[in-house]
Amino acid sequence: MRYVIVGNSAAAVGCITGIRKVDKENEIVVISYEDRCYSKPMIADVLVDFPEEKLLYRDEKFFEENGVTQILGHKAISINPESKVVVLDSGELVPYDKLLISTGAVPFVPPIEGSDKKGVFTFTELGSAKAFKEYIKENNVKEVIIIGSGFIGLEVAYFLREIGINVTVVELLDRVLGKALDKRGSEIVEKMLRDKGVNFIFNNTVERIEGDEKVTSVTLKSGDVLRADAVVVAIGVRPNVELAKTAGVEVNRGIVTDDHMATNVPDIYAAGDCIECLDITDGQRKPLPLFPLAFEQGFVAGLNMAGKKMEYLGGLPLNSLKFLEKPVLNAGIVEPPDDSYEVILNDQFEKKGYYRKAIIKDNRLVGFVAIGEIDRVGILTNLIRQRIDVSGIKDRLVSLDFGLVDLPQEWRKEKLVEDKTAYKDWRAV
Repeated sequence: MRYVIVGNSAAAVGCITGIRKVDKENEIVVISYEDRCYSKPMIADVLVDFPEEKLLYRDEKFFEENGVTQILGHKAISINPESKVVVLDSGELVPYDKLLISTGAVPFVPPIEGSDKKGVFTFTELGSAKAFKEYIKENNVKEVIIIGSGFIGLEVAYFLREIGINVTVVELLDRVLGKALDKRGSEIVEKMLRDKGVNFIFNNTVERIEGDEKVTSVTLKSGDVLRADAVVVAIGVRPNVELAKTAGVEVNRGIVTDDHMATNVPDIYAAGDCIECLDITDGQRKPLPLFPLAFEQGFVAGLNMAGKKMEYLGGLPLNSLKFLEKPVLNAGIVEPPDDSYEVILNDQFEKKGYYRKAIIKDNRLVGFVAIGEIDRVGILTNLIRQRIDVSGIKDRLVSLDFGLVDLPQEWRKEKLVEDKTAYKDWRAV
């Protein structure tokens, strides 16, 4: 038996861990065009001279102890499922018995005129982050335009301000994190970043990037022209499905897998940001590009690849902003889509520095926002995952002192334990 994994991030590590729970002996091969296994949610830290070794998700010792052969610096360009080989850009053929595709996601770059100029960057890989940092130093960058106010864009904006660079975030929607936070949460995050010195322009977008060879300015859809020494495109990501398509793997919004993380092609599995998976809060299958979920999916895939049947029950969307003055965490549904949902609020941000919101449907917690105080929110994530009836404790869900004592006694010991990993800084998982 030979296991081959394409990709070398959270899903790959999860897969290795899952395989070795069952199979201690057979060969595992990891293929990646990057040269190390690092924590992608942490790459913005590079801008503030964060030691690169602290970005490592797993070091060489992990791969050695698990008997993993790494083929680094080479890209897998196609898969032949009939002969069961992965073809590399070097021409090398890597045979497999069981294959995991964990190719992650690629940044979405809209067709902006001038986006091919020097000084335009995306920010989803360590290599691009390091290139951006080098460009800042070599070109004495003073003004940066960030297109998009999602988690990546805001984190880059924050760390650029940490090193004294002026930043303007241009967002097509009317607020920051418009697809991830509720309106009040967005207001709070925007204010914290404005206090840091970040500028925002909403209901607008970059139509053209100006300059000869290098970026000098941007022209907005409104006609306004802004100086720009560099531009970061942080609109979002899309599942990287090109390799999967070469094998005839079914692709919808992302790679389609069953409950065992298997694709429609025999002996080929998939996990991580390249797939679409079940969102347990709304029952929809969709891409959920989140680091912890990628590990979980990879782990389940590894178990199944090694012969132990295990179902993946779906993922809980969970996002965290820990670099701000006040930590921000949200999970599941944060804005009720219709009147069948109930909203419980506790907004003490101006007075006491915290904000809590819970979304309930059919007496089940389906989402929450926590800003400023995130202690014990792991209990809330478990209430969502286990679909526990919260009808008797609804108002307590948004209290800072909400805890296990509020739950029925039979749940405290047997069925519900605080999920301590749910609210720790998953950027360092």
